[in-house]
Amino acid sequence: MEPKYWDKNPFKATAKVFPQGFHYRPIALNKTRKFYEFILVDTNSVSIKHFKDSKDPSLNTHSTIQILKVMQPRHYGTNLNQPKRFSAPFDPAGYTYWDYIDAWTNVFWHQNNKFKHSWLIYFKNNTVYNFPNWFLQWWTYFGPIPQLFPEEVQQGFQQFNRLFNNQESRIPADLMYFSSFALSWIFSWQYRYGKTENNKQYPPLQRHAFVKWWTQFDTSKAAPDKVKNWFQSHPEFLKPANPETSLFLNQKSQLAAFLASSKSKESLAQNLKEVLQLLQQEEEEESSKKDAGSSEDIDDLDDDPVYQNEDDCFGISLEDD
Repeated sequence: MEPKYWDKNPFKATAKVFPQGFHYRPIALNKTRKFYEFILVDTNSVSIKHFKDSKDPSLNTHSTIQILKVMQPRHYGTNLNQPKRFSAPFDPAGYTYWDYIDAWTNVFWHQNNKFKHSWLIYFKNNTVYNFPNWFLQWWTYFGPIPQLFPEEVQQGFQQFNRLFNNQESRIPADLMYFSSFALSWIFSWQYRYGKTENNKQYPPLQRHAFVKWWTQFDTSKAAPDKVKNWFQSHPEFLKPANPETSLFLNQKSQLAAFLASSKSKESLAQNLKEVLQLLQQEEEEESSKKDAGSSEDIDDLDDDPVYQNEDDCFGISLEDD
């Protein structure tokens, strides 16, 4: 915070810095918060409602925003810098894809004159979302945290996390869980001054975000039994079974069936001998496959031009002198 703009009240300080109605750095004075809101509404990305104080119609007490979709670059077009026109007259007349990305952040920088405004954010039922990579950063800042989940949702999320194939998905489990079960949360923010190590310096002005659970949500919709039903309908998101565990269980069932067929001590001893021979044979076959695979991998590396000059790259120290 520069001395010229300092004020004990951080809200008054921002009024000296930003144009009226702005709570973010203005790229252009006509790119207001309403401009960014119009982008999201006009692209059918969200549905927004603002609720006013019954005693003061000029005061927005809270707003709701339902996420309908998040447009990917390929849906916008080949040229992300080419403006698209709005469906109704507006200044500016259109927007680029970069404006669309900024809209997902700047639309939330709304405050009433009492600085007590909040957003209810929620996903749409029965909707499959395909989020672009940049939206994951949005989720990290604006999304909820598991510590807020009520008990039934905690259990549902734990169940979802156990079954969800995290390794094959670029979408984090909590975002997939929230969007798949149309969960909701409350987001709000306030200005505050940060701490400074030097008392002679003016503290930095910061925006602090807050999230909390919406208590009116029916938590049974995201309970563990609903999670199991969801994975039955969406098996493509299931975590694959551990191959070693599957092999062990298969061998165990074969062994049990084999021994159950033994009618005498002599036949039991003979069956055990045959089982041990089979297990030893499988182990030797697996070992030979691994050795062959390792040999082939080494041969492939020798043919790869990247590794033919490994002394030129892997021996370089990246540390500063």
